[in-house]
Amino acid sequence: MELAFSPQGNLVPLWGEGGESPLDRAEAQRPGTQPLQGTTRWAAAVAKAFAAGQPQGLFALAAERPAGPLSPSVAYFRDFAAHYLSELCQTPEVAGAQVASVPVPDPRWLADFVAGAPPIKGGEYLSVERLARLWKELDAWVVGEISKDGDGLAGFLQRRAPLWHQVGRVCFHLAENRADQECPFAFLATYAVGVGPGGRVRYQPLSGALREFAGTRNRKALARLLAPVHAASQHSALVRELVESGDIYHPLAWTPRQAYQFLTEVPAFEQCGIVVRLPDWWKKRPRPRVMVTIGQKQQTRLGADTLLDFRVRVALGDAELTEAEWRQLLDGEDGLVLLRGQWVEVDRQKLQQALAHWKQIEEKADSGLSFIEGMRLLAGLPADLPG
Repeated sequence: MELAFSPQGNLVPLWGEGGESPLDRAEAQRPGTQPLQGTTRWAAAVAKAFAAGQPQGLFALAAERPAGPLSPSVAYFRDFAAHYLSELCQTPEVAGAQVASVPVPDPRWLADFVAGAPPIKGGEYLSVERLARLWKELDAWVVGEISKDGDGLAGFLQRRAPLWHQVGRVCFHLAENRADQECPFAFLATYAVGVGPGGRVRYQPLSGALREFAGTRNRKALARLLAPVHAASQHSALVRELVESGDIYHPLAWTPRQAYQFLTEVPAFEQCGIVVRLPDWWKKRPRPRVMVTIGQKQQTRLGADTLLDFRVRVALGDAELTEAEWRQLLDGEDGLVLLRGQWVEVDRQKLQQALAHWKQIEEKADSGLSFIEGMRLLAGLPADLPG
């Protein structure tokens, strides 16, 4: 696929040998055949969009990122549309589900973009004025579609261009740094500035936003970007302290206690509209638990009067902890504890209560439990053990 530029200043898709577009091939597919994949599928979507109109085609160029290479002309206008989407993502919403128009870029930016054009059929017709017209047409269509959909900018992007949904949003990152024993966690606040060639969201430190949005013209964009952070500071003492001290704009080394406070408040951050990136283990974080085994020893016969052995232990997953390890957990602080090379979430009060409860039963059942008493305990009922 190539894109030509007509003397009238319009984009004209050109297809390869035979002139058949991916859209034609998609429509000609027989039922049951393999659907279009990768770049071909993307090209079919772009062809369909251009068939609907020039703004739709421009939007489709940047809405997704194909895995394969693009022709220079397609990549050029894709970058133009991507710049528009980057600016759109930083545009404040107005009343209701409306969004303000995205201003045409500075003439110097447009002039540089024209100067950087690759060989394009009809490239001699490219000019600052005609690129500005393409921008205005694309913007008018997008603003109209957002108004029509009624879900605002976020809803529009989530449906029409999911890759761009996070662009223009603040992201809190928490990572491990085990080289620092006292502060083994690192925190950094960033914001998403765009989508890279591989379809990955690009982040920059939040401090860069202060420079990028400097000046009266961008004050609203900066306020929109930081609004979720302000909202989070109303719910979180940790974020409020970061904002008031200015530390939100700097990378920070955190203790396990600070990291745990942050982790417990993640749902509130996300509800405020902040994207959060966490270590993979947090979702499946292990917790120490009290395990009780009844009747592990082999019996020659099993009856109502058979005495069963009873054992209480503390385990991490299926692995039993040594007495020194579970004492380490009980004597430490609530929150995150590094145990056996992994971070463990510890609630000492719950662990102590459970351990004390079952240890008391273990002491009373020193000589063993009857089968009936064992079954009652397994069912969650009191064993009615004699004192």
